[in-house]
Amino acid sequence: MKLTRVLSVAILILLIASSASAFDGLRKGFVLGGGLGMAPVVRTSIFDADDSRGGVGLHIVIGYAWDEYNMIVYESNVAGAEAGRVTYAQGFGGPAWYHYFGPQGKSFFTVVGLGFYSYQIEDEDLNDSGGGYLIGGGYEFARHFQVAMYLSGGKTELLGLIDMGHNNLSILISAVAF
Repeated sequence: MKLTRVLSVAILILLIASSASAFDGLRKGFVLGGGLGMAPVVRTSIFDADDSRGGVGLHIVIGYAWDEYNMIVYESNVAGAEAGRVTYAQGFGGPAWYHYFGPQGKSFFTVVGLGFYSYQIEDEDLNDSGGGYLIGGGYEFARHFQVAMYLSGGKTELLGLIDMGHNNLSILISAVAF
């Protein structure tokens, strides 16, 4: 199951990110991280029908911080849910800008991104990706650890014929090595 593989990779990245001894500890330079949490809203709409469920959320980031307050990352921010016996995942992938407002371990931050949105039902690849966005904010409560709320959305196309709209709201706890 694809969702299980994605969760396994996210847990591995969290474990790697939590041991930051290979990095200098400054929020500058190469960054790598990921997070897990809940997605109280995983919404998909086709024609006039909306389906909104709760599920699990996760994200993975890799990129570069050019100073103590700003970093540009490639972010994959997805949510998975179940509809009956079918599991599906949808989410944002693309560049995102994180801006921190204070010192490490005690800072609010914002995030914005523009990229692609994807949707996948179990192991089937029936959808074409479309444009997507990511906005959010949170608080870095300890060095390398933060909590944030993300809103993402976008469009995909089912079988090249049917437009689908998507939105996710997720609350994630993350580890970021820098």
